[in-house]
Amino acid sequence: MVTGLLVAGFLALVAVIRLRRAIGTAAASAAMGFTALGAVNLTGLVTGVTLPLNLFTLLVCTVLGAPGVVSMLVLQLFW
Repeated sequence: MVTGLLVAGFLALVAVIRLRRAIGTAAASAAMGFTALGAVNLTGLVTGVTLPLNLFTLLVCTVLGAPGVVSMLVLQLFW
C-alpha cells in the first residue's frame, strides 16, 4: 500500500514537471510568434510587406509561433 502511494506520488510529480515545461514552451513559442508579427509590421514601411492584425493572425501566431508568421507571409505571396 505504501509502495503504491509512493509510485503514484512520483508519477504525479513527473506529470506536473512535464506539464510546466510544456506550458513554458508553448508560452515561449507564442511570444516568439507575436514578436515576429510585430517585426514584420514594423519593417512594413521599408519592405512594403505587412500582415493585418485580426483574430486569425493572432491565433496563428499564438498556436504556431514564428513558423506561423512565415507561413502567412508565404500565403500572402501566392494569394
